[in-house]
Amino acid sequence: MTPRGLWGRWRALVEPGETPALLAAAAAYFLLLAGYYMLRSLREAFALEVGRDFIATLFYITFVVMLVILPVYWFVVARLPRRWLFPVIYSVVVVLFCVLAVGLGAEPGNRVLAATYFVAVTSLNLFIVSVFWSVMVDAWRSQSAKRLFGFIAAGGSAGAIAGPLFNALFVERLGPSPTIFVACALIALAIVLGRRAQRLEYGVAGGAEQGRDRLALPVGGRAIDDLRRLFTSPYLLAIAALIIGGQVLGGFMYQEQAKYVESAYQTLAERAALFARIDLAVSLLALVFQAGVVGLVASRGGLRAALGLVPTLLIASLVLLALVPVGLVLIVTQVFRRAVDYGLFKPTREMLFTILNPESKFKSKSLIDTLLQRGGDSLSQIAYPLVAGFGLAGVAWVLAGVSALMLAIAVWLGTVFGARESAAPPR
Repeated sequence: MTPRGLWGRWRALVEPGETPALLAAAAAYFLLLAGYYMLRSLREAFALEVGRDFIATLFYITFVVMLVILPVYWFVVARLPRRWLFPVIYSVVVVLFCVLAVGLGAEPGNRVLAATYFVAVTSLNLFIVSVFWSVMVDAWRSQSAKRLFGFIAAGGSAGAIAGPLFNALFVERLGPSPTIFVACALIALAIVLGRRAQRLEYGVAGGAEQGRDRLALPVGGRAIDDLRRLFTSPYLLAIAALIIGGQVLGGFMYQEQAKYVESAYQTLAERAALFARIDLAVSLLALVFQAGVVGLVASRGGLRAALGLVPTLLIASLVLLALVPVGLVLIVTQVFRRAVDYGLFKPTREMLFTILNPESKFKSKSLIDTLLQRGGDSLSQIAYPLVAGFGLAGVAWVLAGVSALMLAIAVWLGTVFGARESAAPPR
């Protein structure tokens, strides 16, 4: 899409008064994902340093870590004023990775530190992203979200381009530890812009005085209520099922990708550079989806159309892989799958929470985004040996079937969202 076309879409979708909050949110997400993707491409390389045979074990360990972290997060969210969520959560992340950078710099071949790094990135990236979007869905109205979440997500994709690009150009010269420090600096800068976006949009949605009052309020509630809400709400259960289906797709494809990369690339630096290039391609394509597709489809066709588009595209790509099961097509399919996930599925999935109450937006959402998402990872690692013997083509056919189930769930969720949105009073 040309700059003129993007400007035209901006003018059509952004209402007066929304631009400052939108720009601050997009910039914060840019910095956040730039830092995260610098950490992520290193994670893939460190996973292979630990050994491909241990990948499933690392995911199981990550799931246990999530079981420990999530109650602590709920305790903090229930008591901490909304304005302090960004600084507190992200500062912990920055300190942790700075410590890991020092350790990996001192002992670069340490497999325990490499495994710890993998678990830390895999666990905490969900909190990084979940906290950001919990604040966004709490601050933005559902009608605004349908128009603008694609642009905010596009800011993240631009950051997800900048991060891997930095790694592709400099990681072999700088080394892992300095790269981790740069990533931490970007995440720290995201705190400032994230707080500004939060403050501005609360003011747009409810007025300056009401916005200040909401920022001073904690979310409140009890953890047992969050668990009960999730398991008694068909709407939340359907969101969870959709996310777990996506994690099964990702887990199976991750293993197939690892097989190919392990055989075709020999050194840590070569693998890190390849993963950086893959991340770069994913982010470029996701940016196209976010800036040129998701807002248009969601605002004009409704959330049912936007959600349904995701598994439809996945089915098409997986059928192609099943028919042409070779390494190059595997990498292309993986890039396309992840781009659809980040470019279409992520922003439309976040829109589903805008019609819910604050506790669901922060706490039930965090349970789905973290524990259940990592539970989906663990499920995929348990189930993968059952299909690995089918070969790449067989795995692709299985995943096409999973995508068909996701399509049915997505259509139902979009229908329920539309009905609830129409019945909800304006705010």
